[in-house]
Amino acid sequence: MSKPSDKIFDLIFPKDLPNSLFIILIVACLLLGLSSLRHGTDLQGWLNVIENWLLMLLIFPTATATVALPFKYRDPSLELKLMYYLGMFVAFLFTLAKLRYWR
Repeated sequence: MSKPSDKIFDLIFPKDLPNSLFIILIVACLLLGLSSLRHGTDLQGWLNVIENWLLMLLIFPTATATVALPFKYRDPSLELKLMYYLGMFVAFLFTLAKLRYWR
């Protein structure tokens, strides 16, 4: 009999790829979100951090998974979790570019 924590673990992480990749991606997104504090640690700085976290961990990945839904309908073996993590990676790259060019 499987433990409830195994079910949650299987729900969050895909089966074919190492889980450490996804943990590193999540931690990198959280740390990159803290880059907004370079302008100051007042309320506006922390609101920018929350905005970055929402952008990288929720908005971009959810939009990517939503766009992938027709592909899931066509090919049932497609994992939407992987599409969510793909969106998180794209948001990570977007934020890196934003830090480089926006001052």
